Amino acid sequence: MKTAKGVKKSVRGPLKSTAQKAARAPKKVASVKKKLTKALQEAEVQAKAALEERAKKISAQKDVLIKRLMEDLAGKEKLLKESKKGLLDKARGNLLELKNRAEAEAQKWKEELEAKGKSLREYKNKAEEELSRLREQLNEKVQSLRSKTAELDGYRKGAEGKLFALEAKVKEYAARLGVLGKERPGLVTVRGNPLTLLGPEVKVGDPAPDFRVLDGALKVANLDTFRGKLKIISSVPSLDTPVCDAETHRFNEEAGKLPENVVVLTVSMDLPFAQSRWCAAAGVDKVKTFSDFRDRSFGEAYGVLIKETGLLARAVFIVDEQDFVRYVELLPELTKEPDYARILSTVRALL
Repeated sequence: MKTAKGVKKSVRGPLKSTAQKAARAPKKVASVKKKLTKALQEAEVQAKAALEERAKKISAQKDVLIKRLMEDLAGKEKLLKESKKGLLDKARGNLLELKNRAEAEAQKWKEELEAKGKSLREYKNKAEEELSRLREQLNEKVQSLRSKTAELDGYRKGAEGKLFALEAKVKEYAARLGVLGKERPGLVTVRGNPLTLLGPEVKVGDPAPDFRVLDGALKVANLDTFRGKLKIISSVPSLDTPVCDAETHRFNEEAGKLPENVVVLTVSMDLPFAQSRWCAAAGVDKVKTFSDFRDRSFGEAYGVLIKETGLLARAVFIVDEQDFVRYVELLPELTKEPDYARILSTVRALL
């Protein structure tokens, strides 16, 4: 077992060694630091030299690459110019070819159109000539037709005149032979002297007989002329007599008070011109006057033709809108006037 003195001595030895080492440490550190600094400087120089060398190589490579690229670009530009020129030349050639084709086709169409235009002009001229010829023929035919129509109208008018004259003669002969119709003697008188009526008796409820009479302009009027009208028909011997004058004036006065769908007609054997003069002188403008002198149609149809005188008896007939007889008054004495009150009352009842 060691003693305290021995222990102290053993401890003092390592401590002394450590102190010495600690004294030498700064010098060692400085030496190491110096070496490191030198090494770093050398490494820095080497790295810088390496970088410069690398930069030179890269610069050289860059110049080579740029040169190569410039050469390639120049080659491609040359090739592009050559290609562009070739394409332009080809395009010009194609366009020129197309232009020549188009001009040739246009010329062909122009020639065809000119040929067709010439044909059309020829057709047009021929058509116009044909149309002119047809118009001339049509005008000739129209003129011929008009001439023939006028000729036929003349024949028709002449035939109608002859027919009317023939009918008048036939009726005249028939009247003379007593075959005109039923004779009804003694129904009327003139100042007490009996007369004979020719024709059938017209009764209330009968369909109104048709007739043909002439107005002041010699135009024919018949029952259909007054279709849809309520008709007061007065037959008189002659307007140029006192009783007929008074009767027609009274009917003219009453006609002005009646509705528009009522017409008042006066029929006599007076000539149409004489009737017109009488109406103008008498101021009669509401009553319509008609002459039965030519055909005696009304007198025969309504049974009021006087055999002995050829005049009409005094009578009044009312015919409604449907052309049925609704009132009959035959005056037994020619010098008497009709019953105006009964006539007007019947008219008002029919309105």
